[in-house]
Amino acid sequence: MSEQQPNVVGDLRVKNKTGETYIAATRRPDGTWRKARKVKEGYIPQDEQPKYQNRMQAAAAGSQMPTGITPRQMQAMLQKQQQDKKPVAAIVKPNACITQKDHVEKKLANAKKKLQEIEQMEKKFETGEEKPLPNQVTKMARKPEYLEEIDKLAAELEKL
Repeated sequence: MSEQQPNVVGDLRVKNKTGETYIAATRRPDGTWRKARKVKEGYIPQDEQPKYQNRMQAAAAGSQMPTGITPRQMQAMLQKQQQDKKPVAAIVKPNACITQKDHVEKKLANAKKKLQEIEQMEKKFETGEEKPLPNQVTKMARKPEYLEEIDKLAAELEKL
């Protein structure tokens, strides 16, 4: 083992006078030595062989631009897409109440919905289908509050 070859693969390869190639002896992390190994010309160790990639991985690793588009065209397309986007405020709160009237109408609708639920529960209990649970009893006890709230909101809505 006399002359050394340039370190192409990542390990130290040595050719002897007869032309045989060896991977030089190396030290393991635990301190023991690996023996020098005789290898064929062009051999690549398992650790250094390129990893297999399926079609989808290979395509993803390739160009990020569609075929036939230049970088300038791609940049122009991206700028146009950014200009077409809606402002963030429109995206974050699409159902936001805009005026005071909308706000009052929404509260009125919620109060009517709760009153309707209470009336449905009362019908069930009157017919004897079910027995009321403690939380349902407290909800039915709040019926006068919802009626009062509906009257107040209706009056406020008429003022607006």
